Amino acid sequence: KDLPPPTFTDRDLKEGLRRSWTAEQIGHLLVKYESEWYADEGLSKWNEVDELFEEEKQQQKALIEAGLDKLGITLPYQRDFAMKKVDEAHEHVKSNWQLEKEERIKPSLWWKKVAQAQAQNQNQTTSTEQSEANTPKQSNLSADGKAWFIHPNAMVDYFNIRNTEIIFPLKVKPINNFDMQFGKNFNWTKNNNQTAFSSSRNGGRKHGGRDLYTEPKEDIIAVSDGVVLKINEFYCYTHQITVKHHTNSGRQFIIRYGEVDKESIKVKAGDFVKQGTVLAKTGLLLRNVRATDPQSRIIEVNIDGESKKMTPLMVINGKIIYMLHLEYYSGNSGLDLKKSLTDKSKKPYERRDDLTDPIELLKEGYSNSFGADPE
Repeated sequence: KDLPPPTFTDRDLKEGLRRSWTAEQIGHLLVKYESEWYADEGLSKWNEVDELFEEEKQQQKALIEAGLDKLGITLPYQRDFAMKKVDEAHEHVKSNWQLEKEERIKPSLWWKKVAQAQAQNQNQTTSTEQSEANTPKQSNLSADGKAWFIHPNAMVDYFNIRNTEIIFPLKVKPINNFDMQFGKNFNWTKNNNQTAFSSSRNGGRKHGGRDLYTEPKEDIIAVSDGVVLKINEFYCYTHQITVKHHTNSGRQFIIRYGEVDKESIKVKAGDFVKQGTVLAKTGLLLRNVRATDPQSRIIEVNIDGESKKMTPLMVINGKIIYMLHLEYYSGNSGLDLKKSLTDKSKKPYERRDDLTDPIELLKEGYSNSFGADPE
């Protein structure tokens, strides 16, 4: 309690606005300040900008002098010529600014006139209005030009009371859903097939997530609000997006959205994402072409801007499978990546200790998104 009160400078604000997730929070602030449409006759607050021109000019001169020094230009007439050009350029800018104030800003200062007119109208209240006890008092513009400024988009969430903790990570049902094309043999809710958590993989490794099969490049969405922690390469020419999520009830956890299409990724590390934000599209596992691959299996794809012939890894009954591989981390090992999610020494999953089967989270999201329980 003995600490001085925290400070918040204009520099802090600028730094905050450079980061999407802090800019999002700043956008939710309700701020009261003097309107740009209000000023005195002398335009005193706009005249404060005049002082900045001299400051900017001196900064420009310092930079140019440093550049001249670096180039070895020492002759006085050459340096004077450069400084003169700076002076001329700034005089031109200042002249334009004076015109801007007189011809555009001054005629646009409507606030004071409207506020005065409203005050006069309120003083001329009719007897009929006085007799109406339930007539609400008219709200006028303030005489000092100050008002609360609210960003309409930022306010939407205040009126959107979200009861859905978790949604499904796809906008559509996966094609290995119980009632879909591959639901019988590859049902993502069952534990008897290769899509299941803990199913066997090559080399004795166990599967660390659940696989949701889709048509080509379906949208992958955030299951709840969160912050993107990392984006990097994953298996077989796909990428992964790691997000630290939180819900309205206080639940916190990490989701790794794996095997996504690299070119479709719409977020970056540090981004704040809302529930339902499109993160990327489902990806296609690929490997290099082998001599024994039938021509019917080889496809041409774009990888890092270059067209290449590759072989899809997942083909079932002649259909090329796109997918989302989803891993769930409880946060018991930290709600950050100080401990890497992938750890080859941690057998059999080769993942850190708080890896958990995401089935309950996926079922919860499925029910909330599609209005029915998966089978």
